[in-house]
Amino acid sequence: MRTSAWLPFVALALTPLSAGAASKPPTPNFAKAIDGFASYDAQDTCDPTAKPGAVSIRDFLIKTYPASGDYGITRACNIGGTSEHKEGRAFDWKLNYNNATQRDIAETTIDWWTDTDQHGNACAIARRQGIMYFIWNSKIWGAYRSPNSSCKTAGWKAYTGTNPHTDHVHISWSWAGAKKQTTWWTAAPPPEPPPPTNLKPKGYIDGADCDRVWGWAQDPDAPKKSIDAHVYFGGPAGDAKAKGVPLTADVDRKDLCTPLGSCTHGFEVASPLSLHDGKDHPVHAYGIDSAGGANAELSQSPKSLNCAPVIPSGVKRKVADATSFADWGFSEFWDVMPVTDSALGKVKDEAALPDAPLLVQADDGSPEVWLIDGELRRHVPNMDVFKTWGFDAAAIVKWKAADVKALAVGPKWREKPILIRGSGAEIYLMDDALPEPPSPSGSGGTSASSGGSGGVELGGSGGAGTGGSNANTPGQKTKLIQDDDASGCACRAPARAPNPAPATGLLALGALAMTTLRRRGARR
Repeated sequence: MRTSAWLPFVALALTPLSAGAASKPPTPNFAKAIDGFASYDAQDTCDPTAKPGAVSIRDFLIKTYPASGDYGITRACNIGGTSEHKEGRAFDWKLNYNNATQRDIAETTIDWWTDTDQHGNACAIARRQGIMYFIWNSKIWGAYRSPNSSCKTAGWKAYTGTNPHTDHVHISWSWAGAKKQTTWWTAAPPPEPPPPTNLKPKGYIDGADCDRVWGWAQDPDAPKKSIDAHVYFGGPAGDAKAKGVPLTADVDRKDLCTPLGSCTHGFEVASPLSLHDGKDHPVHAYGIDSAGGANAELSQSPKSLNCAPVIPSGVKRKVADATSFADWGFSEFWDVMPVTDSALGKVKDEAALPDAPLLVQADDGSPEVWLIDGELRRHVPNMDVFKTWGFDAAAIVKWKAADVKALAVGPKWREKPILIRGSGAEIYLMDDALPEPPSPSGSGGTSASSGGSGGVELGGSGGAGTGGSNANTPGQKTKLIQDDDASGCACRAPARAPNPAPATGLLALGALAMTTLRRRGARR
């Protein structure tokens, strides 16, 4: 449904988005004394209870990096082969190699484990934490493999197990590390991790053409959440001439699943017909931080929208006045295309558009929804069309099946509204040419004004109506009713203001009201 409302909008940080590396975990200020390199000591007992060292490092890593997760410490002894999980001294740290943010966390931590400290101790943190080995992305590092200054590089070899470990880092500890008997715990208390850094949203505006504007946005701090995205037409956020459109980036895009770790981060909005004037219009897009932090302009923003006015085939039908324009829920911004007077004059005129939409459905259980257009009924073919026009399902009125069938069938209702206007004030809807309505033929005719039992008597007991007025003639005036109106007319939800309000310069003050603009044909 098409609505209009004012929404609060936090100030945008207009600095370019940059993907910085993850910060290394905090490290105590150790003295030079350090543990030796852990020897390889494979699992040979069954004691699947989480050991304190494994629990401590698990909690430390996840608190340091909230985007990571826990795939577990223990494993039942009857599952699989030899594994330190069965002794509670291994941890599977949930990080996805195919997610750039999570991959960076894993590789930053591995560097931290294997760095040389200020005292010249090689692979210092791995030794202090009692790490025996870890596995990541089809490679395994072992403290025992090169227990000397070359451990950072020579400790690696290819891992040939069946699990490539691309969705987690496996860590196994020596018994000393598992029992918190190494210097990570005994020489100094481990520091509290710093508060997590609130990373800016990231994403792209993929394109802006004469059909749609689309892209994606994600908050690295809440990677599975569908966040808001704001699109501005005509200028950046804060430009008084720009029109701002708030969206939710929740479109399911399969191309995002692997690189982002989840799929529902796309956004899409229709190309506004008012900008189809053959001129360049900048289109800016921003990701809105889910925690209220700094927002970010998306990569490749702004795009340039340049569309010539293209009048579709058909006839033009005049919109009676501003009230009718509002009752249909039309928008100057989204729906009205500027055209030359010459082009306007070449389009054949048809009967004026009804003053408001009237939607009906037969009471015999048939699913079709019809829009009453003079003495014709026109099929609204599917829910996409229904939503694109902003029709209100609650406004559909039940008519007797005989009354519905008594009306001649006109062309099906068009997929979306396209209105045109020349230099004058008149606005026209592009439509299909209408057939001539059938002539009245006595009591069995199809004219609603004939009064026969086969007609649609909008004010009578045979169907919902508007108090007996002939609402099926061209230029029909269909009354909008309230919930307590007993007349039975079901037409349309009350129309909203048809035009978007411009974005103001309040951005510099830290707040901005944005108009929620109706998105014609927005695919969500």
